[in-house]
Amino acid sequence: MAWVFAGSGEFAALAAPFLAEGAALGERLMYVARDPDPADMAGLAGVVGAGALVVASVAEIYGASGIVDPKAQRATYAAAVDDALAAGFTGLRAAADCTHLVADERRLAAFLRWEVVADRLLSETRLTAMCAFDQEKVDADALRRLAAVHPLSSASGPVPQFRLFSDAGALCAEGQLDPLAVIQLWRAIEDLPRGTGVFVDLATATLTSHAVLTGLGQLCHSEVDVTIRGESAAIAELRRWYSPPVNRLLLQEA
Repeated sequence: MAWVFAGSGEFAALAAPFLAEGAALGERLMYVARDPDPADMAGLAGVVGAGALVVASVAEIYGASGIVDPKAQRATYAAAVDDALAAGFTGLRAAADCTHLVADERRLAAFLRWEVVADRLLSETRLTAMCAFDQEKVDADALRRLAAVHPLSSASGPVPQFRLFSDAGALCAEGQLDPLAVIQLWRAIEDLPRGTGVFVDLATATLTSHAVLTGLGQLCHSEVDVTIRGESAAIAELRRWYSPPVNRLLLQEA
């Protein structure tokens, strides 16, 4: 989930109940901030067992440059999950203040790529994560772009036009899908394992123009399987929109 807060002091107050929920589920906990103060989690540290709470800096977890490498970051978190399971925990729960990692366009672009990879990792492992962003330091457009690559986001943040997230090995798209959303799908697919398909459920998604369907068809020409599911009337209309059919484009009646 992507969560918006205001002011550095609020992050600890936001993270504590999120991590406490994980403690009750037997998960190892990770608190990540740019300059973490162990006192922020003192109350939590006093009620969990040894090794259950990891307090780390953003530089330690994401690298000193602040520019996230998706492949390396995946390895870092996958190893942390494996370590937690080996130590007898039920999984890993991380709360991270990622404000510093989206401080400029270069860092934001790298972080958006990582989020697509991260969401796939979360869908496949026992990892639960909250990425938090200080709205006093990150502008609304960037927050909206960040929310678009998280399945869940806080009501206090900007509402994204669409969302991209992983489920059952596919990249799912929901919301108002326009040509920009299709471009984001193309970019996201590039960072996901070969063979990842795209799934669009018309119960939660709207194709805003014929160009969107054409763009999804072009994805198929790049050997990406695209499934669009909806009521029979909607699927019949899409078949009239897009002809001839593409082998990898499946229009599926719900």
